[in-house]
Amino acid sequence: MKTTTLLATALMAALNLQAAVVELDLSKAQATSSAGSATLAYDAANSELTVNWTVNTGWEVSGINIPLRSMTGITGLLFDYQGDGSAVALLHYFVDEQGTYWWDENGAFDHASTEWQSASLTPSKALWSTPAYEFGASPMLGLRFVANPAEPASGTFKLRNVKLVTSGEGGDPVNPEGQSLPLTYNGEVLPINTDFTRTMSGQIGKNIGIPEVSGIACSRVTPGYIWMQSDETDKNTNPFIVATDETGSVLGAKVTFDNVYRWDWEDMCGGVYDHKNYLFIGGFGDNNHTDGEYCIIYFEEPAIDPANPDVSVQAKRIKFAYPDGQKHNCESMMYDNIEQKLYIVTKVYDDVNQVYSLPFSLDYGDTQQTLTYVCDLGVKSDIGEGEFQGATHRYKGFHLATAADISPDGKYILIKNHNNYVAIYSWILYWERVGNESISETLKNRRPQVIDCYEYEWQGEAIAWRDNNTFYTTSDSDIDSEPPIYKYVREGKEEGFASARPEKNSRNTLVLINGVTYIRTPRGLYSLDGRKAE
Repeated sequence: MKTTTLLATALMAALNLQAAVVELDLSKAQATSSAGSATLAYDAANSELTVNWTVNTGWEVSGINIPLRSMTGITGLLFDYQGDGSAVALLHYFVDEQGTYWWDENGAFDHASTEWQSASLTPSKALWSTPAYEFGASPMLGLRFVANPAEPASGTFKLRNVKLVTSGEGGDPVNPEGQSLPLTYNGEVLPINTDFTRTMSGQIGKNIGIPEVSGIACSRVTPGYIWMQSDETDKNTNPFIVATDETGSVLGAKVTFDNVYRWDWEDMCGGVYDHKNYLFIGGFGDNNHTDGEYCIIYFEEPAIDPANPDVSVQAKRIKFAYPDGQKHNCESMMYDNIEQKLYIVTKVYDDVNQVYSLPFSLDYGDTQQTLTYVCDLGVKSDIGEGEFQGATHRYKGFHLATAADISPDGKYILIKNHNNYVAIYSWILYWERVGNESISETLKNRRPQVIDCYEYEWQGEAIAWRDNNTFYTTSDSDIDSEPPIYKYVREGKEEGFASARPEKNSRNTLVLINGVTYIRTPRGLYSLDGRKAE
């Protein structure tokens, strides 16, 4: 260990501060490269991460980023590494909550050796500072290798035993339980929901071919698959969606469209209507409030057959406008199987998000519909500058909503946000619907909970329920980084539909028969995937 780290540990002991060594979970590492590419292979048995990199000519860096909850209290970095002699040096850096990059002046290591080496660093120097609100920086650790080839080259390096030395003052920089910030909503701090556990079910493979996933929906026609849409698929010329299993490695379907509607797709969801399963895609992104033409695209969900993945559909659309006549940006949409109604949530930077609704119908044609205002998610006084561990951050509170979904039986609601500016202000909110109340009544009158096990995802813009007890999230990261798919399972519950009380509206009633949830309609009893029950 370097003298600086020993001195820091001795100083902490003298001041009676609790020192801790926290090992980082390398399975959460994200590949990064300045120009070439990097792919990761994690060996869980040995807790060892292999980074395979390819670079162009000239100076290039490739490696990993590991998200942190906070950099506060970190006094040292320990790790083991092994190269193949193809790179020049190993670099590291930290990024803190304010976007300042920190490194050790002596933190570059000779990479010629192919033997395992150990390194010990102290993040002692502020290399440069980028305001978080401008560049979207968030707390992270970066470990990268530098190459300077005369022609395109590739190489490999390995990492293990990556540990942080902390003073204990800042809490656990990795574990969300140690760093989770209280969320003020309607002037009150929200309760925490600890019912779920989170694991990484897989990563979206490059073979899936979907860049920057901004919306997902779990298949009801072919259970076990997740539909994914992007806001970056060939722009207006050839948009498509794909379906993959939860590992992200099996391409089940690629759906193209015979007709192309408005671009900037931002979210998707599934739902049952007239005993058929539909997929909905939200064509309503408008970051700069300059478009003003919004629509929801829909079509019957096709069956998924990995042996014949290519599918073409004829989609339709519902054009809509907001009741205030203004332009809004939106990235979140959900469908309620009970009311057969769509709900969308605006994405607002310096104010609270707003919820709107629209009953689904096959009969709208090309006539523009006006959404119905439902409620605000919180109050504006929740939003603003906030203090955390001695630093002022821009825009605390729940804003910048990026994804939403309602469980298939209509009982549970999820809405998540993604704070590009300071990662620690990102949450998933969870509502439970009670009795015969509408989704509007639940959102207006019931206090949500914060999902405790959620950890920040870079560009985390997608969420979907699989059933009452399981949901997924993933991120809008570039496909080269093979973004992870996270799976959240309610503790103590088998995966499947949770028990539900009969809930009804003017059209349908949910009923539970032999542990299975059905929709009772005037035309008979149907399963949630639209099949008529015998």
